[in-house]
Amino acid sequence: MSGATHLTGYEDEPIKAYSPYVDYGTASLTAMGTLAAIIDREKTGRGQVVEGALFATSLAFMNTHLIEEAITNKNRKAIGNKSPYAGPVDIVKTKDGWIVVQVLGEPLFKRWANLVGAEDFLDDDRFSNDIKRGENSQILSDKTQDWCKDLSSKDALNLLSEAQVPAGPVNNLADVLKDEHVNQMNFFQDLEYPGLNKPAPVMGLPINLSNSENKIKKRPPTLGEDTNQILTELGFSEEEINIFKDKRII
Repeated sequence: MSGATHLTGYEDEPIKAYSPYVDYGTASLTAMGTLAAIIDREKTGRGQVVEGALFATSLAFMNTHLIEEAITNKNRKAIGNKSPYAGPVDIVKTKDGWIVVQVLGEPLFKRWANLVGAEDFLDDDRFSNDIKRGENSQILSDKTQDWCKDLSSKDALNLLSEAQVPAGPVNNLADVLKDEHVNQMNFFQDLEYPGLNKPAPVMGLPINLSNSENKIKKRPPTLGEDTNQILTELGFSEEEINIFKDKRII
């Protein structure tokens, strides 16, 4: 409904995002709103209702593109992995996988051109600024593809890194779990969980606080596992809790 799916994929086939980013985004923004309400309560003594909505989140995440549409009436179509605002921006195939290359701005474009042997593009009016490079992005993508087709992903990324051109691997899920950066940063915490034959890699808070421990202290509970404890803490007696169970309230 926000236009995100329309601009993802290709003109003849919209593609949804695999990650449920709107769900997680709504949860994060609602948590932010809750914290803001708590801070305001400390100042004013008044509480307030905090509301989040999936559609509101999706509109917020698409707002840049919606502003452009309202001002220019371009009614953009999906163009795959390329960008209408710069180039080369694309996912290209190496001899053993895929990598993403993202070039925005004149300094990056010059470094890319020198790396892939496209120095003649630097004086070509079709590529004189980001918008024109976006409009002629297929030519730039083809040049990048031709440059890396016989290179391994590792070698291509090393060369791009040495040239200071932003790029990265397109990891499959197994690659992510083996990624050196992921493991050295300890992004995941292995947690035992009932029914699993080995620990699950669970992501902690993806924000670091300098004076707080960013660790998961307890695994997620199974359904109903903590019900008795919570109701007892709220002041209900064992008899009342049993009545709730008999009446299928819990």
